[in-house]
Amino acid sequence: MASKFLGKSRSFIKLIRPYTLLWFCISTCYGFASVILDEAPPFTFAYLVLTIVFANIAAIIVNDIGDIEVDKRSPELSKQTRPLATGAISLRTATVLAAIFYSLSLATSFLYGMSAAIFSIVIIVCSLSYSLPPLKMCARPYGSILYWVLLCPICYCLMVISLENINSGFALTYHDTLWRPMRGYVFIMGVILFFGIAEVIAKDLRDLTNDAEGGRNTYVNFVGVEPSVRILVFFAWCGFALWVAALYLSGMFPTSIAAWLCSIVGLLWCLRVHVWGLRLMKGFDQVLASRLHIQWTYAYASMQGLTFASYYFRAPFRMS
Repeated sequence: MASKFLGKSRSFIKLIRPYTLLWFCISTCYGFASVILDEAPPFTFAYLVLTIVFANIAAIIVNDIGDIEVDKRSPELSKQTRPLATGAISLRTATVLAAIFYSLSLATSFLYGMSAAIFSIVIIVCSLSYSLPPLKMCARPYGSILYWVLLCPICYCLMVISLENINSGFALTYHDTLWRPMRGYVFIMGVILFFGIAEVIAKDLRDLTNDAEGGRNTYVNFVGVEPSVRILVFFAWCGFALWVAALYLSGMFPTSIAAWLCSIVGLLWCLRVHVWGLRLMKGFDQVLASRLHIQWTYAYASMQGLTFASYYFRAPFRMS
């Protein structure tokens, strides 16, 4: 009985990909909020983060639901052994779990405010359209890229509204906050290029064989490896440059050690992307493509965490 429970627990943990939640959700939320506020967010911001984390757990489950058949036919062991593909977790159980976490996201959002509830609903609708028919954006040639290009600024604007509505100490009005600061525009453009385009192409490169076997016509399958890698490298450098420019516009240089570290991490990562990109253009290597995507996620999380640290050490947390 105990071993069965442990087995189910391991399958559940594998299903929700906790490392993804840690690097993506939490680091992105705090990085975005710090740039918007021009300081570290208040403790109550954690309710909004929890809202987004619950919604993303459900989104990850829904994505696996949409990919069951593709994962079963995948030549990659990591895909074949996903809990839904192996039957360790049934489709019915996964559907119930997704509904539970979507509900938890909505329930938690009201601890923060109505703006957080809207944020939760937007994530729910977007995640369903990304992973499931009739839209299933992840399986369309330009779907994944278009999805993230649109979602990044939408989430940024929703974050602005959520912070402005809940935080009475917010120095700028809604109009000023959303439209005036140049650093916000520069930062979100950097994230879109670095993550919403370049990293998504890296993901499609990682899944090239898997998607071809499963009949998914992603961007890389549609245009080919070499053009995709060229675009990936170009936008990685552009996104990094804009990201650093946003920190500069926030007055982080030359005094902020965290901002310098963020710049160094981004620079070293873009150099690696450049070198590995050249290798992939000479001959596609599935193992190298997988390493590129996995390490990209860590580089992105590190940069978001260091962005937050830049503001945190300049202006410590407020209690409300």
